[in-house]
Amino acid sequence: MSKKVTMESIAKKLGITKNTVSLALRNMPGVSEETRRLVIKTAQESGYEYKGSSNKKSKTKNICLMLSDDTRSSVGFFSFIQYGIESEAKKNNLNTILYCFNESKDFEVPLSIKDGIISGIITLGRLSEKTLKSIIDLNLPLVVIDHYFDNINASYILSDNVSGGYIATEYLIKSGHREIGFCGNIFSSSSFFDRYLGYLKALTQYKIPFNPLYSIINMSMAETADHDMVIKKLKELPKLPTAFFCCNDIEAITIIKGLSSMDLKIPEDISIIGFDDIELSKNISPELTTMHIHKELLGEKAVRTLILQMTQKNYTKEKILLSADLTERQSVKKIMNQSLR
Repeated sequence: MSKKVTMESIAKKLGITKNTVSLALRNMPGVSEETRRLVIKTAQESGYEYKGSSNKKSKTKNICLMLSDDTRSSVGFFSFIQYGIESEAKKNNLNTILYCFNESKDFEVPLSIKDGIISGIITLGRLSEKTLKSIIDLNLPLVVIDHYFDNINASYILSDNVSGGYIATEYLIKSGHREIGFCGNIFSSSSFFDRYLGYLKALTQYKIPFNPLYSIINMSMAETADHDMVIKKLKELPKLPTAFFCCNDIEAITIIKGLSSMDLKIPEDISIIGFDDIELSKNISPELTTMHIHKELLGEKAVRTLILQMTQKNYTKEKILLSADLTERQSVKKIMNQSLR
């Protein structure tokens, strides 16, 4: 009685891994065409029939959504993008497999990718250059949401943070403010840095002198989890500006709480504008003026871009920017005795 032919026996005969055999038989990315042809030829000659290949009715594929533990635990932002990803994937007969990783540890390849059942990858939120390079080395179609590196060629889906930062700062300027500070750690996120660049661009174009003493750009107030430290840092500023543009809504809400503890009123004493338009921005008093991001659309756009990579042989990687829109509420005071220069 002849021995049953399996993926393991084909792999052993060719001197390759079972995972490589699986990828080749599934017609998945990650193996060379030469290896794919060799595996298929060997399987046919051995009488091996790949069970998945005979099911012509099923066209469902899997994509892997990767995000760090920090991103997963963040409040009121990334969950909306994730919903957009999963709903758009479902419309296109794609299953979404979630994989969370710890940025403080070396990146580990998900079992779903080792098993050869993933057709493409979407990453969501901040990740290190080292981690992104490890993901690129997996040689699968890839889209990165809400983060980018200038020196790494990949497909990125982002909000237009420079223009959004410009619009937010321009709104403060047109409301009469000339002493405008920026709050947020611009070195922790490409999005925050770009919003800061938009802030500087608006000040420059409206010929308003930039005063670094109004800003705190090397730390995140929201991430300190220490209310007393927030107050201390605000009091260390030589002079408070008349308005703060904050890197995101969580930062803005943290600043509002700190200023309130200093007996300062928003917006009577100082105005605040945020970025992201999370649910919490409508649940504070006063309600936060902010920049609205089309969160679900970011996820939907990422899936559509990934599908193009999965189906087009010579797809050109691109950086796609979605506009951010001003949402006016009650946290910005209009100073009517100021005029634009």
